[in-house]
Amino acid sequence: MTSFAFSEQKLTFRAPEEGPFTQYVTAVLEEAYEKLGIELEYIELPRLRGEQLAAEGTIAGELGRTALLEDKRRHLRRVPFPLFTFDIIAVADRRNCGYCPLSEMKSLAYVNGMDSITKLVENLPYEPSIVTPIDIEQVVKLLDSGRIQMAFMGDFQFENSDLKDNPHLITHKLSTEVGFHYLNEEHARLIPQLTYHLQTMRDNGRMKALREQYGVTLETPIQPIKRPEQLTVVGAIHQGLLNADGTGKLWNLAKSVFPTFTSRLNTVVSSWQRSIQLLQEGRADALIGVRPDQKIKNIILSKYHIAYDDSIFLFTLEKPNDGPICVSGPRFMQTLVNTEQPFYRASNSLDCFALLDMERVSAVIDYKDNLPDWTEKPYKKQKLSDPQPLFVAFSDNNRGRALRQLFDNTLFEQTIEKTAKQQINERL
Repeated sequence: MTSFAFSEQKLTFRAPEEGPFTQYVTAVLEEAYEKLGIELEYIELPRLRGEQLAAEGTIAGELGRTALLEDKRRHLRRVPFPLFTFDIIAVADRRNCGYCPLSEMKSLAYVNGMDSITKLVENLPYEPSIVTPIDIEQVVKLLDSGRIQMAFMGDFQFENSDLKDNPHLITHKLSTEVGFHYLNEEHARLIPQLTYHLQTMRDNGRMKALREQYGVTLETPIQPIKRPEQLTVVGAIHQGLLNADGTGKLWNLAKSVFPTFTSRLNTVVSSWQRSIQLLQEGRADALIGVRPDQKIKNIILSKYHIAYDDSIFLFTLEKPNDGPICVSGPRFMQTLVNTEQPFYRASNSLDCFALLDMERVSAVIDYKDNLPDWTEKPYKKQKLSDPQPLFVAFSDNNRGRALRQLFDNTLFEQTIEKTAKQQINERL
């Protein structure tokens, strides 16, 4: 039998994908094997090829796989210790499919050889066009280029890719999987001792320390709360989305979703800074219409976007001056301009543009829809930001997390119901 440099003191495995999650799993196994006097080494192999060599005994086994591996590779033996858990998620672009229900997806991709995903795909109630590249980088490229509508992957793969920084993507959890370590039957004698050392590392807190070292956090369980008697949702004026009179796309959405889990809904229109203050002080339960780049302390955003805002511009006069730049919207707008000039905060857009007309300020950062009606000459304008998705913000505490889950679940259920009704009407 052919073998890659491998003996009682050294075992060879397929190299895992790079990332904090796999570094954590590898570190756990390396420490457990070290107690047996065994060193681990790794070679780069495609997933299916590595699986085949592990089954043949050419390499020692598989670092971490789900129990589905046993159905097709009978020469691999499971170490009976749940080494890790991960979620299988679906990833799609909101701009192309809204909330992207699986039933509407006609093409998808996932890494070839991921058994848990293959099983999910086989059980789909429809037959999409499927592409199975050999690694996650190719899956990411297919999704980024728009050649597929949706990608299935492990949450750890998503977190370790450029996808996690794309605010336009939406994810749906499909399942939670448990991973185990596998050895070729030739090394089955190691399993009892290896299991003992893994259990000891769990019980003495060593695994927890390694998780913290590699930044692998466990999801905090959400404690259920009683149905709130009333909820207060606050928002700043955003023409067409959050109008001062309580109309607009986002107020309509709030009045549709929140009343499903509260007896009374209060909607409050305020300035941006006041809205944020109300949420942070606990005097409001949610802040509607937040961009992901606003970086507000002690808040969490809804999983699903609720709309897109508009482009943001820098408005100036034909003849520049050295005055400050006027801003009336959220403070993140100031970060969009690389300048040494100071900023002046006004209470509203009209005050900013009035100051600009009087040449008391040099420029205004604002949305185009906030231009005043009195302007006779067009301002010079420079686009600072393309439209970004908007979310609902909640307090980062147990109540806030519970409210966010209620909001996300209700919004998605309403969307699926609306989509189903539309499909029925189209068939009639």
